[in-house]
Amino acid sequence: MHLLDLYIARHIWAAVAIVLLVILGLDVMIAFGSELDALDKGANLKQVLTYIVLTVPRRVYEFMPLTVLVGCLVGLGALANNSELTVMRAAGVSLRRIVWSVMQAVSVFVVVAAIVGEFVAPVSQQMAEIEQSQYKGVASTKGFWLREGNDYVFVRSVRSDGVLQGVSRYRFTDHDWQQTLVAEKGVYEDQQWTLQRLQKVSVENQNVIQQGQETMPWSVSLKPHLLSILSMDPQHLAIDDLVQYSQYLDQSGLDAASYDLAFWKKILQPLATFALVFVAISFVFGSTRSVTLGQRVLVGVMVGLAFNYAQEVLGPASSVFGFTPLFAYLLPILVCVAGGAWLLRKAG
Repeated sequence: MHLLDLYIARHIWAAVAIVLLVILGLDVMIAFGSELDALDKGANLKQVLTYIVLTVPRRVYEFMPLTVLVGCLVGLGALANNSELTVMRAAGVSLRRIVWSVMQAVSVFVVVAAIVGEFVAPVSQQMAEIEQSQYKGVASTKGFWLREGNDYVFVRSVRSDGVLQGVSRYRFTDHDWQQTLVAEKGVYEDQQWTLQRLQKVSVENQNVIQQGQETMPWSVSLKPHLLSILSMDPQHLAIDDLVQYSQYLDQSGLDAASYDLAFWKKILQPLATFALVFVAISFVFGSTRSVTLGQRVLVGVMVGLAFNYAQEVLGPASSVFGFTPLFAYLLPILVCVAGGAWLLRKAG
């Protein structure tokens, strides 16, 4: 049986590797095309290529479920078209045993994806965004909100050196506006934030007063190490960072839904990959030998996209309708498992 496991695994590994190279190559070419305008504005080719290369681990992690799905369809489809799966069944190998062999082969990619997504992709993506901000000459364009007691703070962007650009603070007392402060930048020095070149508009004795100030100490619990989290999309963060910043938002009384969604999606991605593989196996055993490679690839892409869209719709819907994000991302997985089991029962 070990020879059978290895034989099936070799076909799947080769197919998944080829599919990954094709998908990754196309995505990298599209990404490079989107950065061509930076070359026209003074960036050099080395900077752009460095940015693209640094985003590769993140792209590998994101495409892994779809890649494994299509790769299994191609690899198992080749075995089916050559009647090798039929010979295995005729030799007494059960359908359950073949499914187990396929899952063992796929587990290699699941483990690799988990390691890349948790330890490699977050670091390389952060480096990529720093590189991009340097050759584009702008800070990170992702703004974020903070809350400190009665103060609501919006930071327009974060520079690669950790300086906050465009800090706006709105102070309320019993839901009544009291003061607005707008600073050009915020700098962290000697364990303390300092706002620079700021303007304050406040109400005192029913009079509106405007004041300018060069610098001012800013007491806020925001720590510099959180800036790397704030400046990145939640889906690009490690699980530990998602938990850490979600707790920070909860303590500040702010909405942490996007980070909770990213957390559950990342936790459940291994299960999602196995569920898609289960669907791929059921398609192969439920189809005829005359199905072409192009048809299998098309089916795989359509199923993968439908699965992804279902999660993308149900995830935000959980925040709107009040059900748990766990259910939002687990439901498509359960549907795939149920559908695959039904197809395999018909084939068996």
